[in-house]
Amino acid sequence: MFDSKSLIVKVVSYAITGFFVLIIVISFGMPDFISRMGLDQSVIAIVNGEKVNRFDFLRYKNSRFGEINDRKMDNWILSYYIGEFLLYQEARKMGFYVTSDSVKDYIANIPGLRDPNTGRVDPERLNYFFDRISSESQIKREMTGSKFIQFTKMGIAVAPDEILAVYKIENSRFQIKYSFLTAMDLRNMYKDKTPVNDAEISSEMEKNKMEIKDPKTDRERIRAKLVNIKLGKIKNDIIDAINLLSLNSGSFDAAQKLLRGRVSVSKTFKAGERLVDQNGQPISSVNNSKIFLEEFMGIREGACSRVINTESGLYVFTPLLKEIKQGGPSDKERQSLEKSLEDKSLMTAVGTLKQKLFENAKKTINLKTDSRQ
Repeated sequence: MFDSKSLIVKVVSYAITGFFVLIIVISFGMPDFISRMGLDQSVIAIVNGEKVNRFDFLRYKNSRFGEINDRKMDNWILSYYIGEFLLYQEARKMGFYVTSDSVKDYIANIPGLRDPNTGRVDPERLNYFFDRISSESQIKREMTGSKFIQFTKMGIAVAPDEILAVYKIENSRFQIKYSFLTAMDLRNMYKDKTPVNDAEISSEMEKNKMEIKDPKTDRERIRAKLVNIKLGKIKNDIIDAINLLSLNSGSFDAAQKLLRGRVSVSKTFKAGERLVDQNGQPISSVNNSKIFLEEFMGIREGACSRVINTESGLYVFTPLLKEIKQGGPSDKERQSLEKSLEDKSLMTAVGTLKQKLFENAKKTINLKTDSRQ
């Protein structure tokens, strides 16, 4: 009836084909549709033009983190894995390489792959290793990256002064006694000294007519405002008195008589550690204050600090214990500290490099971590 070469037949054919393609995409989703068309789904990412094998990643993820099915965790692990891949690319660029024979020798000497009766590599164990744990290409990347890291470590040196400083920090012990007057306790303590009468309210309303909207309902708001002003003056007088006491090396006990807060003792801590109370709860207002961070070492035991003024209340503290080990580390301690500091510096250097490489890399991510697909 219609010529197959006619324009109408072609348009109808394209429309019908497009309709079925749309139905398939809606029903199965684009990634599955692409795989049904025969395109490669073994690639989880393309990094700087180089393919990252999905199954290498799945083996890496499952062998180190278990078979978790969490999209956010998968994204985090994949980002870390790509960081390792980028490090391998950088190592290659700088001329580091590992031969196939080295990889095979490494695999042959992995503990657990050999049959204890024969001493030879057990084929079943080897197959399980390649199926569930790693692959030759993955091991080659890790060995190449390790060479690069070892080379980087050669350029890391730790100064003797740094070792001594860390030794003293690690062997330091500090403790404080502190008094805390909460904002609520301050208000209750001085409620008899902050009364506001009707005459004061009327006078304030007369002075500030612009802020009055309803003379009847605004009276309570003005009362609260005047109470806060009076309470603020009392609070400032306490702060000024204690700060003057601290300037003259006055005692913590004298400061406590002025503050009348609740006295507590922290747990012992090392330099750099966070302050916690006897229940293990952080004393953040003191720990984060400039007064504590900058003045603690200069305050003698039993003397009072200046007031730490926070929204939650007022703090005053005194050192109970300031113990810093004298002398230096033994040879064994020095070697251990030096290695620890070198390792931390190496981790920082490698981490910084990975972050820089990740930020500058050209990446295409195709995250789909269900190994059954």
